[in-house]
Amino acid sequence: MASPGPRTAAEARIIELLGRKTPAPEPSLTRRNSLSLQSSMRGKELWCKVRDNLTILVPPKPTTRYRRVAVPPLMFDPESDVKLKWDLALACCVVYTTAVVPYRVSFSVDAAGFFFVLETAIDCAFFLDIIASFRTGIVNPSTGHVYYNKQHIAIAYLKGWFILDFISTVPIANIAALVDPTLNASALLTARIFRGSKLIRLLKIARIRKIGVMIAKWEEEVFANQSLLSLLKIICFVSFLAHLVACVWFYTATTSTYSWASAAGYMADHHAHKQTLQYLASLYWALVTMATVGYGDIVPKTKPELVIAMFVMVIGVVMFGYVIGNITALVDNLNASSRMQSERLTAIKEYNIARGIPKHMGKRILDHFEYFYRHRSVFDEEVILKNLPSVIRHEVVHHVLRKFIARIDFLSEFHEGLVSDMAVAMHPFFVVKEERIYAQHEIAAHVFFLMKGTAMLVKAYTSQMGETQLLPLSPGMHFGEIELYHQRYGRGVRICSAMSKTYCELTFLSRQVISHIGETWPEILAHFERTGNQKVRYMAKRGPLDEFSSTTPKSRPASSLRRRRNTLTARVSPLVRKPGMIIHTSGGRRNSVDMSELIEDDTCDLSSSSEEDEVEAIATAAQLDTAVLRIQPISRPMMNERRLAHQHWVLHPQDTFVVNWQLTIAFAIIYSTIMVPYRIGFNSDPIGTDLGFDLFVDALFFADIAISFRTAFYTAERQLVVHSKTIMLTYLRGWFLIDFVSTVPIDTIGSIFLHVGNSRQVLASTKILRVFRIARIFKLIRLLKIGKVFKRFRDSIQLSPSSERLLKLVMIMVLFGHWNGCIFHFIMLQEEDMGLRTWCTEYFFPLDDDPGLCSNRVAIADRYIASLYWAFTTMTTVGYGDIHPYKFSVAEIVFTIMCLLVNSTVFAYVVSGIIEVIYNYDPSAREYSSRLNAMKDYVRDSSMSVRLSNNVKRHYDYLLSTVCLFPEEKIFNQLRPSLRFDVARLVSTNTILTIGIIANMEKRYKGFVSYVMFLLQPQYVLRSERVCHTGSPGTEMYFILEGECEQLDKDNRNARVVGESAVVEAYALLAHPEEHYRTETTLTVLTRSCQLYAFAVHDFKTIASISPAISSNLSYELARTIIQDDFVRLSDVQERTVAAAIEHEKATNPDVAAHLNNLASVVVEALKVVHGGDALSNHMKETMHHLAVAKGHHAQPSS
Repeated sequence: MASPGPRTAAEARIIELLGRKTPAPEPSLTRRNSLSLQSSMRGKELWCKVRDNLTILVPPKPTTRYRRVAVPPLMFDPESDVKLKWDLALACCVVYTTAVVPYRVSFSVDAAGFFFVLETAIDCAFFLDIIASFRTGIVNPSTGHVYYNKQHIAIAYLKGWFILDFISTVPIANIAALVDPTLNASALLTARIFRGSKLIRLLKIARIRKIGVMIAKWEEEVFANQSLLSLLKIICFVSFLAHLVACVWFYTATTSTYSWASAAGYMADHHAHKQTLQYLASLYWALVTMATVGYGDIVPKTKPELVIAMFVMVIGVVMFGYVIGNITALVDNLNASSRMQSERLTAIKEYNIARGIPKHMGKRILDHFEYFYRHRSVFDEEVILKNLPSVIRHEVVHHVLRKFIARIDFLSEFHEGLVSDMAVAMHPFFVVKEERIYAQHEIAAHVFFLMKGTAMLVKAYTSQMGETQLLPLSPGMHFGEIELYHQRYGRGVRICSAMSKTYCELTFLSRQVISHIGETWPEILAHFERTGNQKVRYMAKRGPLDEFSSTTPKSRPASSLRRRRNTLTARVSPLVRKPGMIIHTSGGRRNSVDMSELIEDDTCDLSSSSEEDEVEAIATAAQLDTAVLRIQPISRPMMNERRLAHQHWVLHPQDTFVVNWQLTIAFAIIYSTIMVPYRIGFNSDPIGTDLGFDLFVDALFFADIAISFRTAFYTAERQLVVHSKTIMLTYLRGWFLIDFVSTVPIDTIGSIFLHVGNSRQVLASTKILRVFRIARIFKLIRLLKIGKVFKRFRDSIQLSPSSERLLKLVMIMVLFGHWNGCIFHFIMLQEEDMGLRTWCTEYFFPLDDDPGLCSNRVAIADRYIASLYWAFTTMTTVGYGDIHPYKFSVAEIVFTIMCLLVNSTVFAYVVSGIIEVIYNYDPSAREYSSRLNAMKDYVRDSSMSVRLSNNVKRHYDYLLSTVCLFPEEKIFNQLRPSLRFDVARLVSTNTILTIGIIANMEKRYKGFVSYVMFLLQPQYVLRSERVCHTGSPGTEMYFILEGECEQLDKDNRNARVVGESAVVEAYALLAHPEEHYRTETTLTVLTRSCQLYAFAVHDFKTIASISPAISSNLSYELARTIIQDDFVRLSDVQERTVAAAIEHEKATNPDVAAHLNNLASVVVEALKVVHGGDALSNHMKETMHHLAVAKGHHAQPSS
C-alpha cells in the first residue's frame, strides 16, 4: 500500500480540530439521554470550530494590486496636464470652426489673409490630433488605470471617431483645386459643404467629455461659481444656436430667386454694408422668432423657409421655457450665500408679520439673525459635516470656525473631537453696552461663552439700592454654568444677572446640547462642575448667593392637609355649576420621597383668598427684587446716544430729520434715474420750471454731501462714532467720490467754457456739448446707495417681503423699459444726423419717401410714448410689429438684437420672480391650506363616518389656526435666551398665557412660556364628545381654555360643571410610573365646543430636563390645585405623593410660602401700570426699595 503524500496546511488544521476532545456532559443527565446528547453537542462544537476557522481552512483570495505603468516613449497620458492643455486648445479650434464654417458656407465668404493662415493652422492641428489619438493611452473603465497597448489603441480609434475626424479635417476644396485648377466655383461649393462636417466634431462625446473633465478639474481647483458658469453656458448656447439658425435661414434664401431676403431687399447690390446687413437681418429674425416676439417685418416666402420657420418656433418655445424656468434661480445663485441669507431673513420677516410682532421687537429679531448668519454658515452645515469622516470633519470645523475656537480659552484643553462638537452647536449673538445678557430669576438653560468685550455678573438685593458686582468677565471666559451644574445652585434658575460693560460678542450652548455632547465626552460635564464650584467660592466672598431673604415673614396659620381634604370633599353636589379652581401661585415638581408626616403638619394649608392670590405670584422679597430687574430697559439707550451726538454737533443716524432726509434723497435718486436717460436720449435740455427743479435736485445732493460730513454712524461693533474728524475721514474714504462725481453738473460747467464763433466752431461746440450731456449718466451711480436708503424705509413701515419683492420686480421692468426706449430714440437721433431713414419715419410717415427729420415733425411726447411702447412690446415678447427697427439701419438692428438677448432674460427673470412671489405671497396661509387639504384627502380616503370626520376636521382646523406654521421652535432655539423669552411672551399673550398656572409660572420664572408653548397640545372637542374617560391611562392633564364640560367621577355618583381656567387630571403629572395611574374622571363637553390644552407626562419630563427648579415648582403648583379641588378623593399613596411634591419645593425653595404684607401688595399693583416691563422711573424704584426695607424692619420685632 502506498504511503500517503504530505498533507496540506488546511488538511492538517482539519485533523487537528477533529482530534480535539470535547468536555464531558454534566453528571445531572440520565444515562438514557447521555449518548444522544453527547453526539449532538460534539457535532455543534465541531461546526462552531470549523465556522470560526473558515478563514484558515479556506484562505481568502489574494488582493490584486495595480501599479501605475510608466508612460512609454512617444506616448501620451490622457490624464496628464500636457494632454489637458492640448485638449483645451483643440476645443477652442473646434468652437471657432463650428462658428465660422456655417457662416462661410451660407454667405459664400472665403478666408483670406490672416484668417486663411489661421484656418490652415487649425486644420494642421486637427491632423496632429489624429496622429496623437493613435499615441494616447486608454483608460481601463474597471480599474481606472491607463494602458498603452498600441494595437488596442489603434483598433479602438479606427472603430470610433477616426472616420469623422478624417472627413472633417481633410481640406477637400483645396485638394480638388490642386487636382483640377479649371474647376469652377459652383462645383467647389459642393466640396465646401463637406467642410461643414466639422460641425460633427461638436457631437464627439469623447472630446466633450474630456473638456468636461478639464472644466470640472478647474472648478475643483478654483471653486468657480456654478450658477455663474451655468448662466454663461446658457448665454453661449442661445447665442450659438441663434448664429446657426441665422446661417441656415440665409442659406435657404440663396437657394431660390424669390425668398425673404429678396423680398426685403437684402439681395440688392447698392447697399454699402451688404453682407453685414444680410447677417444681421438673419440673426435678427432668428432671435425674434426664438424669443417668441415675432414682429412680422421678416417672414418666410417659400416652402423650405416655412418648414425652417416652424422648426425654429419649436426650438424657441423650448428654449424660452428653459430660460424662464432657470434664469431666476441662476441669477439669485450668483451669490448663493447671499441668496440663502436673504431667504432666511425673508422667512424671519414673514414670521414677524404672521405673529403680529411689533416693529421694535421685529427689528431686534432681524438684527440678531443678520449677525447670526454673518458669523455662521447659511448652508445646512450640520448635514454636510455629518456625512464627512471624523478626521476630515474635525479639520473642516477647525478651519471654518477657527475664530470661535481661538477666542474660547478652555477649548484648548480638550480633544479636537469635543472641540468640533461644541463649536458646531454654538449659536453666536451680540449685546450692546449696558445690556443684560440674562437676568436674575430667569430660567437657566444655557452656558455662555464671551468672545469679545467685557461683562460682569451682578446681583441685586432687597436691602440695598443698586447691584453688587460678583465676578468680572473677560474675553475667553464662559459663564452661566453655576445654575446648571452646581450641586446647590444648579436648579435651573439664575441666581444673578449678567451685564455687558462694552459691546460683546458671545455664543451659547443649551443644557440639552451639552448633555448630548456629555454622553460622548463626559469630561466637559466635569469641567463645568469644577468651574461652577470655583466661581461660587469666588462670588460668595462678594455677596450672598441665596435666592431668599433672611427676613422671611411668618407664614399664615393653617389647618392640616387631612382636615382640608375632609372639608372639601363634603361640598360636592350633582350637576351644580361650579367652575374649576386655579390657585395663582408658582409651580413645582414632584418628589418620590415619602413625606407622610407632612399630613399632620399644621403648616401645610395653602388656601388663600382671591385677593391674596392675585399678588401671590411675585409676593416675596426676592420676587419683588426680580420685578425691579425685569422692568429695567434692555434696549439701546437711544436718548443718551442722541444727546451725546448733539453735544458734539453731529446728527444721530436715527434722528427723525435724518430718516426723513434720506427718504427725500431716495426720491431724488429715483427722479434722476428717470430724467437723466430721458434728457440724454431725447436731447431735451430743461428750461423754466424743469430747469429750476433739476437745480433743486442737484442742490439736494450737494446738501446731502454736507450732511454726510456731520452724521454719526455705527461701527461693526455697534458703537456710535460722534467724533467729527473720524466721521469726515470715513466718508472721504467711502462714498464721497461717488457722491461728488454723481452730483457735479458737468454739462453745465462745460457749456460755460465753450465760446461759439463761426459755423465750424458751432458744430464742434455742439459735439462737445453732446459729450458733456452724455456725462450726465454718472448721476446714475447714486443708484448704488438707494438700497441702503430703502432698507431704512422698509424697516420703518415693516413691508411684507412678498410685496417688497413684487415692487422690486415691477421697478426693474419699468426702469429697463424706460432706459431701452431712451437708447432706442438716441440711436434714431444719431441716424438722423447722418441723413438716414429711421424707425421713427417708418412708423409716423411710412408712405413718405422724403419725410425729413422725424425729431422736427413729431412732438417729443409722441416720440417718447412710441419708443417706450416698442421697448415694452419687445421686452414682454409681444412684438405687434407696428414699430420695429428700420431694415437697412445697422445700428438699430444691432441694438434690437442686444435688447432681445438682454431684455428677454430680464423678462424671464421678472416672470419667474412674479410666479414665485404669487406662490409665496402668504406662506402661512399656503401652508395652512396645504395641510388642511391633506387632512381632508386622508379623511375622504379613510371612509370615516360623518360624525368622526366632522370631529377630525374641526379639531385639525383649530390646531392649524392655533399653532404657528413656521418652524417657530427652530427660530426660538437660534435666538439668544433673553430675546427668546421676550418674543415668547408676545406671541403667547392670547393663548397659553391665559392659563392661570402658566401665567404665574412665567411671572415667577421668566422664560418658562418659551419652552412650554411647544409642549402644550391644543385640542378642539365638539358637544357631547369626551375629552377623557375613566380608566384610560393617565398620560396627560388638561387646561380648559373656553367652553364648559361635565365632569363625572369614576363611580358616576358625583358630577359637576367645569369651565374656563379649570384644571383636570392634574395628578397624572405627579404620579409615579410604578403606580400605573388611570384617569379617575370622565370629561364630556356640554357647550357647542370646548377649547383646551393637553399637557403630557413625557412633555413634563422635558421641562424637568430644562430646569429642575421649574419642574419642582410646577409640581408644587399642581399639588396645591389638587388639594383645593374637592371633587376627587385621593388614595393614601396619592396623598403622600402630593404632600411630597409640596414638601420638596418648601425644602428647596424656603421662600415659596412667604408673602409680603398689604403695603407691598400696593406696590405690586402699582407695577401693573408698566406695560411690558420696559421702563420704570427712578423714584418708583426707590419707593419700592424703601417699602421692602421697611417691611424687613417690621418683620424683625414680630419674629
